[in-house]
Amino acid sequence: MLASSIIDASLSAQNIAFRPGGSSVCFGVSVINRSNQFASFQLEIKAAGAGEQSNWYRLSPDVSTAKSPGDRTDFQVEILDSPIPNFVGIVNLTVRVFSPQLSEERRLVLRLTLEPSGELNLLRVGLPTERFQVYPRNIVDIPVNVKNLGSQPSQVRLQCTQLESSWLVGSSERYIEVPANGETTTTFQCQPPRADRVPSRDYRFIIIAKSHVGSTFEAQGILEVLPVGFMQFEVQPQQQRIPAKAPWLPNWRSRSATFQLLFKNNSNLLQTLDLEVRGQDAKRCQIQVSPEKPVLPLGEITSTNLIISPRRPWIGWSQKLKFELKPWLSDPRLGSSDPATQILFLKVFPIVPLWLLLALLSIIAAVVFRPTPITHLAGVNAVRLSGTSGRSPLVMSASDDCSIRTWGVTEWGTLTPQGNLSKETLAKTCTDAQPKSSKGLLAITQQAIRSLALVPVKNNQVFAGLENGTVQVWDINTGKGLYTLKDPKDQTSDRILDLMFTRNSLTLYASYGSGTIRSWQRPGDVRFDSKPAKVLQVPNRFAYQAWSLALSPDEKMLVSAGQFKRLVLWDVANSQPRQLRLSENAQNRGENDFFWDVNFAPNTPILAAADSDGYVTLWDLSRCQKPAPKGSPKEQLPQQSCEQRARWQVSKTSVRSILFTPDRRWLVSAGDDGQILAWRLTAKVTPDPTQKPKRIATLPSRITSLDLIANEQGVWIASGCADARVRLYRFNPDE
Repeated sequence: MLASSIIDASLSAQNIAFRPGGSSVCFGVSVINRSNQFASFQLEIKAAGAGEQSNWYRLSPDVSTAKSPGDRTDFQVEILDSPIPNFVGIVNLTVRVFSPQLSEERRLVLRLTLEPSGELNLLRVGLPTERFQVYPRNIVDIPVNVKNLGSQPSQVRLQCTQLESSWLVGSSERYIEVPANGETTTTFQCQPPRADRVPSRDYRFIIIAKSHVGSTFEAQGILEVLPVGFMQFEVQPQQQRIPAKAPWLPNWRSRSATFQLLFKNNSNLLQTLDLEVRGQDAKRCQIQVSPEKPVLPLGEITSTNLIISPRRPWIGWSQKLKFELKPWLSDPRLGSSDPATQILFLKVFPIVPLWLLLALLSIIAAVVFRPTPITHLAGVNAVRLSGTSGRSPLVMSASDDCSIRTWGVTEWGTLTPQGNLSKETLAKTCTDAQPKSSKGLLAITQQAIRSLALVPVKNNQVFAGLENGTVQVWDINTGKGLYTLKDPKDQTSDRILDLMFTRNSLTLYASYGSGTIRSWQRPGDVRFDSKPAKVLQVPNRFAYQAWSLALSPDEKMLVSAGQFKRLVLWDVANSQPRQLRLSENAQNRGENDFFWDVNFAPNTPILAAADSDGYVTLWDLSRCQKPAPKGSPKEQLPQQSCEQRARWQVSKTSVRSILFTPDRRWLVSAGDDGQILAWRLTAKVTPDPTQKPKRIATLPSRITSLDLIANEQGVWIASGCADARVRLYRFNPDE
């Protein structure tokens, strides 16, 4: 009763409500000084179940001024936040009124209702530890504690994410009920797969809790898969020798021995390997590991080659070398490999046994002093075979080095230079290099030679088509230059790409880089007149490089082929051109696409063409539709369709030359892939589908030209290549 008489206090309200995150609420406290002295007053507010913090409310004023007896002081209390975070419900607030001048105090009680906030998360998810450890194929328990801070029970779905679902025993989800203001613990069981399927490392996971009202919370953890297993190490074989076989003959090419090192990763550690080769003998050898730092995947066998290259003596005794191999693993948690080292032995024999030393010296002397083979100084553009000239048999070749060479054929079927160019005419070629020998040189010009033609039957004269558009003629037997053909009206340097005689040798055809065709005629054995008998030209808009000519067996039709995959059929009698229409599957007809060579099958109207796409195509020119109506010759090139007999791929690169054997049983092809192939033909002159081609030769460079003749010994084939070499082969179709 005494306290009530000294401090008289009252509240403006007994119950108030507050929503965290919303607007603040206020209530008032009135204090009357009932003492007989001056006194100042203060307030202190505590919430049941809360801590000592006081930042959840604000007073105004903080301390009242001294009041005389009977005076009144009014305090304003503003609620700013919940005194108990995340709590929903009723809290009793105790308002303590006291004065420094008075010994008594007054306590008042107010009921504060805390309402739920729309953003309030009443769930808490926790893990007893952040890191869990487990071995492959073992089970680890991941306990999860869920707290409900709300005043109502909550239905909660737990989900374990970011781990492989196959690792979780049962399911990746749990459904639990958490009581109001309570907590519940559940467990996820995790079992990683076997070691070769799961590398040893940290795997992060997240536990997500979601209540039935949409509140979510999560906890993160780490599952560490512990290392287990070993690295198996094996060498095959452990003993080797150089050379690998018994050294009865000199073998200087065997300079190294290769040991195969096998590593099987029977662990769950991804490893990178460094190999150390120890021992005194290792210092005297070149050591190479391929690959240098191999990666060892889980559960797999990885092969690494150890290449040891010692210094081999030329003569002497064999040596036995010893090496110790030590693999170093990038992750040493499981120790070293099993076994930790391997011992290797290498027996090295001298290059030359003593009893073979004299024979080796003689071989070396023969190699050192062997004469340099005679060849052209640049790529060969044309080869021709003659069987009836005074130097029978004879091979002739022309080259970019502006020279013509002649080659005799020995009884063993090899080529040897035939004849000599006179010393007074021997000079530098257009490659600005002096020939190493005059043997086999027929002529040297000042222009690259693109084509050659021999006078039929007699084969006593050779005609050469030059880069500047002239034709030069030589007597083969004497080596004497005879005369030059040049169209006096042609003021260009239009290079000649092909030359062809009629069977009676009285007409010569020449094709040019502009697509022009010229023909010269002569009466009997006299010279050709420089003025051409005919000049055949397509309209300017159809100009093309004419790389090859072919005469039909009755010599009534001339075929020219070349750039843009253009095949032009010329009626010899009236000089009228028409273009052979190609099938739709003959793609690629741009300026870089060519028909390189055309030929008629002997005594047939079957025309064969080889192109830059690697195909050979056959047409029957006796089965052609009438040409389309022609317009002005200057504007149009009539199209004509003929029956296509066959089309097949010979190579993936250009086919430069094709030839039929005289009996029409074979077609021989060659080109940029360096292969000379013979294709079996049926009686209808089509490829025999039951027969594979016969490979006559495989050369290291592009083949630019072929020629062949047949005799009782078989078929002789001459080839010219971009490597400046001329070669000869004998093909027996019956073998």
